Amino acid sequence: MAVRDRSPRTTGAGGLWRVSRTALRPSVVALCAAWLSLGAASAADYKEAPMLGELVKAGKLPKVSDRLPDSPRVVTPFEKVGKYGGTWRSGMVGGSDRNWLFRIAGYEPLLAWDREWSGKVIPNLAESVSSNDTATVFTIKLRKGLKWSDGKPFDSDDIGFFINDIAGNKELLPNAVDWVVAGGELAKFAKVDDTTFTLTFKEPYGLFPQKLASVYGVQMAMMAKHYCSQFHPAYNKAGLDALIKAAGVQSWTELFIKKCAVDTEANERWQNPDRPTMEPWVIKDPYVSGAQLVTLVRNPYYFKVDTEGNQLPYINDLRISVNADKQTLVLKVVNGEIDYQDRHINANSNRAVFTDAAEKAKIKITDGPNADMNTTIISLNLTHKDPVKREIFNNKDFRIGLSYAIDRKAIIDAAFVGQGDPWQAAPRKESPFYNERLATQYTEYSVEKANAALDKAYPKKDSGGFRLGPDGKRISFNIMVMPALGDFLDSTQLAAQYWQAVGIDAKVQTVDRTLFYDRKDNNDQDAAVFLGSGGMVDALFEPTFYFPFWNESLFAVPWGNWFASGGKSGEEPPAIVKKQMDLYRQITRYADPVKQNELMQQLLEISADQFYAIGISSPGPLYSVSKTNLHNVYPRPFAWTYPTPVASGTETYYFDPAK
Repeated sequence: MAVRDRSPRTTGAGGLWRVSRTALRPSVVALCAAWLSLGAASAADYKEAPMLGELVKAGKLPKVSDRLPDSPRVVTPFEKVGKYGGTWRSGMVGGSDRNWLFRIAGYEPLLAWDREWSGKVIPNLAESVSSNDTATVFTIKLRKGLKWSDGKPFDSDDIGFFINDIAGNKELLPNAVDWVVAGGELAKFAKVDDTTFTLTFKEPYGLFPQKLASVYGVQMAMMAKHYCSQFHPAYNKAGLDALIKAAGVQSWTELFIKKCAVDTEANERWQNPDRPTMEPWVIKDPYVSGAQLVTLVRNPYYFKVDTEGNQLPYINDLRISVNADKQTLVLKVVNGEIDYQDRHINANSNRAVFTDAAEKAKIKITDGPNADMNTTIISLNLTHKDPVKREIFNNKDFRIGLSYAIDRKAIIDAAFVGQGDPWQAAPRKESPFYNERLATQYTEYSVEKANAALDKAYPKKDSGGFRLGPDGKRISFNIMVMPALGDFLDSTQLAAQYWQAVGIDAKVQTVDRTLFYDRKDNNDQDAAVFLGSGGMVDALFEPTFYFPFWNESLFAVPWGNWFASGGKSGEEPPAIVKKQMDLYRQITRYADPVKQNELMQQLLEISADQFYAIGISSPGPLYSVSKTNLHNVYPRPFAWTYPTPVASGTETYYFDPAK
């Protein structure tokens, strides 16, 4: 059984073409497809944007039927078939906000999530994906005739290049690309023909189709062999020195990353206009240091059409301003200078501002479910380099006392306009992985219980009333907060005040994104704050705060690195943590959701026992703000694994009346 697009004239994004995952035996990986055939346009009926039609007439571009694959992906727009034209204006904050570009224009994996994010995956660049009974061999067939944005073929060789020359190159990537690894070994690529290949894993990998559809899966279709191979010694050893010198870098690996990015979340992904892409728009004015405006223009070889045979995208180009702070972006929305935005602006405190400005700015608010599970997760560094702080932070009674000391209801009222409930780092109630004990333990506000737990851990105090650690010195630490990427500064400051009241000298330290990640990656933080992803079905793919999954597991980055690298880097964790890691490896082997849930609940029970990090509250619903003349804006979930809003079909956004 397989994921297959049997009718190239049907949609994969609006419910007309469906893939449903069934409960399967562990020996079988299968995603069953059901579909409705629409009998859409023939190649002769394909239409294109007027600006591209002019290039065809001038002999500067092949006709549209020659630019599209034999079987384009057909997308049913959310509202209706759109109109060509217009510029989509949005904004970023600072010099490292590249993921907004990812979220609006950077999601074209081999398989994709369905628009509703039901957990189903659908064909995208791949026409079909099937596996053997043991989920160790996957056969992937690409759409015939796919082309990169420069018109060159996208085929099996591009995937082989990624597996063998990028993911498999220890010099370029010392740590394994974990999402294409099973049993500690990288998948083995074998080309069948130009559009068909197999990936063979050492162990069963039942979650692989979902991994292909996740944000990680984008990586496999990011690097065109015909372009990127010129920066790789296996293909251009003689010419590399000249290219390295011209680029002003020191090594071929720096050159390759500068030109081809490698990482889906790298700034470099949006800095090279020459890099071919499979995305709806391509970089024109890059996101480089000092840039005030980033622009993208339509990809003439984009592989999707609507149900009437119109090549997507509808919108001509994107203009993304680079702003100094979030408030500047909010003002641009109020002044009518933004066409669609959610990132940085959709704090609860801003909703009234946008409502008041709606008529004058000609904007509308679109609500969508929030897939995140926590507004504010404070992670004490359990792997701290300082042995004293490490001992303190690893004392569970200490963490329990801190949790009881927080008046979450007061924080929810003050920082989140009354939206949400007291909550730990745990899946939401709506999630199939909801665990009540993990979600609600130690969330009661009780100074008495806080002091009892803290007295059990560190009862002695100094003359100022602050508790003394095992070294006889005041327990004092900094909580690192990055205000640019979350609405959690106020909640953290309030939590720190509650901790001061029970004798813990906690101080909030605001940092920019670069410093935050430098310290986190070097394990130099005392404590760090971030929102909690993995609240819904994405708990399977983003268990960041449920065990040390990777280097974003802020409570134990070295343990996360150890897991992600298969034990080749980082720090080996305690036995109970390794048990969780073993459970997660088992989860990845199964396609059966019943078995996945059973194993995930075992993993989460250990999370509850360990109580790794301290959560504040469950998030309320989120929203986007868009112009009233922008259409096909789907009220989709807000998530990272399902990158919002691009996974819901930004290529179908259009303006009417036209701008």
